[in-house]
Amino acid sequence: MRGIWAVFSALVKNWLRSKMGVFFSFLFPVMLLLIFGLVFSGSEGTKYTLYIQNFDLDQGKPTNLSAAFISALDSTGTFSIKKLDPQINVTDYVKENPSFSSYRILIIPEGFEKKTMNRSMSIRTGVIIDTLVEIEQMYGSYMSERNRKIISEGRLTLSEWKKATPTVESSEILVLTTEGDTAAPMIKGIVYSVINAFNNKLIGAEEIVKITSQPLVERKLKPADYYLPGYIASFIMTNGIVGATSTISEYRRNGTVKRLAATPLPKSSWILGNVFQQTLLAFMLTAIMIGFGWLIFGVRAFPDAYALSLIFVGAVAFCSVGMVLGGVIKDVEAASGAGNAIAFPMMFLSGAFWPLDMMPGYLQTIAKFLPLYYFHDGLRNIMIHKNPALSLIPFLILGIFAIIFITIAVKVTKWKEL
Repeated sequence: MRGIWAVFSALVKNWLRSKMGVFFSFLFPVMLLLIFGLVFSGSEGTKYTLYIQNFDLDQGKPTNLSAAFISALDSTGTFSIKKLDPQINVTDYVKENPSFSSYRILIIPEGFEKKTMNRSMSIRTGVIIDTLVEIEQMYGSYMSERNRKIISEGRLTLSEWKKATPTVESSEILVLTTEGDTAAPMIKGIVYSVINAFNNKLIGAEEIVKITSQPLVERKLKPADYYLPGYIASFIMTNGIVGATSTISEYRRNGTVKRLAATPLPKSSWILGNVFQQTLLAFMLTAIMIGFGWLIFGVRAFPDAYALSLIFVGAVAFCSVGMVLGGVIKDVEAASGAGNAIAFPMMFLSGAFWPLDMMPGYLQTIAKFLPLYYFHDGLRNIMIHKNPALSLIPFLILGIFAIIFITIAVKVTKWKEL
């Protein structure tokens, strides 16, 4: 234990002397926390600019129906409505203003109100005729002759009128979006919902099924609370793999490890000293990120004893990977590159920064083979869902992962070659 403590304290002192080490260990993760936190925390109030070009005018002013439709779009709270002059040629305007092409454009055609109302009248008439037919068939035998005659004459009159009236096609509203716009499906979905509500209103359909939503358990958590466990897990993983790899490689290059080989210090003490130093950094990083999250975003999901235990196991597991890389690769630049090549793809493929459901099926399968997936999933189960039982598998997987790689690190670290 004395050897482990000596290595641990020496590594901590050396790390504190390195300004770049402190930056990449703490300030860089905090900067990313602030960036991602500001982006995702504001997602609830996000508004998308929607340009509307309304050709359905009456004496230079929007018709009542087109104005009501625009008002319905605005009431969703999703759009920032901006109007385009009908005199503008949209195609030419987009070509002349390249920045404009990032916006979405909705075009209401000329005659929208007249065509829509005629279509509504035609559909309502058809519904009335069908209803009268049903009444005759189902209740005719219970009616007086006079009532049956009145209903029959009314149905025939409406049928004759409908036959004599030209068929009116539905109005078409055009939505133009930029190619590759990831928000376009959502924009079109909201516009379609508004149009569908308009259709129901115009044909007199009443609301039958309502949709309401509420959380199963109300805890008043902020959006940043849900992302913070993923950030903590990701940066502990990055610090463990990249930090340990760079440290070991640098000590090999400057001859520090070679001098240690001449001492009675066992390899296991050297490896465990590095592992415990990275574990200390992991707890410090967690405290700093939780502190900044609380001060800036008001997070309330704080780690308990179970979460801290999982953080310890995760830090040991990922640091042991760095120890293996540092023991195998002698060149500092190559070792650092290898660490980054493992850490950063794992960071973005594991679902730590966004829900796994957003990724294609094959990437979801890959994610579940990555240890970081179990690390951040276990932290979320503890910190957000308050269910440590769901973290038993992450504890087990990360624990086995740590034992395997520490054993490998002991095997590949050879004093005589250093």
